[in-house]
Amino acid sequence: MVQASIVVSVVGLLLFGTISSIFSKVVYQTEGEDLNGHTKYFKKPWASTALMFLAMVMCLPIAWIAAAIESHRRKSAASSERKPLLGEEGVTSTEEGATAKLAAKSALFKEIMILGLPMAFDLTATLLMSIGLLHVTASVYQMLRGAEILFSAIFAVTFLKRKLYKRHYTGIAFCLAGITMVGASSLLTPSGDATSDAGKVLLGMALIVVAQAVQAAQVVMEDYAMSNVGLAPLQVVGYEGVLGVIALAILLTVVQFLPGKDGEGIHEDTRESIHMITHSIPFWAIPAVLVANSLSLLLYNVAGMFVTEELGAVSRTVFESARTLFVWLGDLLLFYTLDGRLGEGWDRSSYLQAAGFAVLVVGTLIYSRGDQLEEREEKEKQREHRGAAAMQRGPTFRPNHTIGCYSLRNIHHRRWRRAANALMAAARLHPDEEQPSSMAS
Repeated sequence: MVQASIVVSVVGLLLFGTISSIFSKVVYQTEGEDLNGHTKYFKKPWASTALMFLAMVMCLPIAWIAAAIESHRRKSAASSERKPLLGEEGVTSTEEGATAKLAAKSALFKEIMILGLPMAFDLTATLLMSIGLLHVTASVYQMLRGAEILFSAIFAVTFLKRKLYKRHYTGIAFCLAGITMVGASSLLTPSGDATSDAGKVLLGMALIVVAQAVQAAQVVMEDYAMSNVGLAPLQVVGYEGVLGVIALAILLTVVQFLPGKDGEGIHEDTRESIHMITHSIPFWAIPAVLVANSLSLLLYNVAGMFVTEELGAVSRTVFESARTLFVWLGDLLLFYTLDGRLGEGWDRSSYLQAAGFAVLVVGTLIYSRGDQLEEREEKEKQREHRGAAAMQRGPTFRPNHTIGCYSLRNIHHRRWRRAANALMAAARLHPDEEQPSSMAS
């Protein structure tokens, strides 16, 4: 019977992942009042990215609560097995504990600093995707994220010296075809928003695809960081969020003074962003969408970690493909229930997008099967290597080399095993005595 925790994790991954992707686009379609009193769309990719990293910070309290529960459980188990030290030994134990806590804090600071490099990749990729999302629909945005497989394969071969199998290359070919079809459908009918033209849609798609290359590099950096830090996955996400918020506090000050038009991804007025949040039309729209997006992103990250831990990365890949479908269905539902004010509609190019999505899903699944094949062959090679090494060493029990003259098939018979055990026992009790050179039948 399927565990309830696994079902909850899978439902959370699909639900909160879908909400996060849809609301990331919906926030650009909500309106507020700018500093001049005019109504405009809240197209603030830098502010949206800052809120995403704030949501990542919220992983830390969850990680601390989980660590506190585990620590309390261990202390309870330890206290039931031994009594606490008293007197001078107790004082020494207290001093050692204080020294250990100081060393732990120093090590924690170093580990957090190591996370700075993957955080920089994560921040860059999130900003590129947030700016690209200005010009494409949420479904196209989600589908183009499948390009990460291509760049992950390139980095795996180039830097990790991994071998790709035929299934890998077949999956990559399908993914390329699917992404091309999705991109073509978006160019045929630009519908990122009311003002998007083909040039801006192409720019948005290019930024999203480039962001997948950055995210693939981030995976490599996180693998390196995780091998050098002793933090739990939730702590890694949380501390990356802290570093990201600090970096964005500096970057938001810089982009405040950059040239360009607000809402196109380069220049962004933070004072206007705050004013629009507090003067939303209606007054609750922008704050509600931003809070819902942040909470859904937080819960999506937590659910995703549980799914990966319980079911594996391949299963999560399948669920992520289903999530893309739900994002598209949710966008269509918003469009037709709110009279076209939010979401996206169905047009002639949607058929091409649907076909591209199907090809992309097939490619993703084929590539995942290639990973499974690679793991299976690696295990078989290790098993064969251990078997060959065992054959070279010969029998593992030979006191005074007495059993060396017998064939391996005789050892499997009970009488020979009993005789061998008797010889081994005799060799341990009388190591200096010569053992008989043969065994009576």
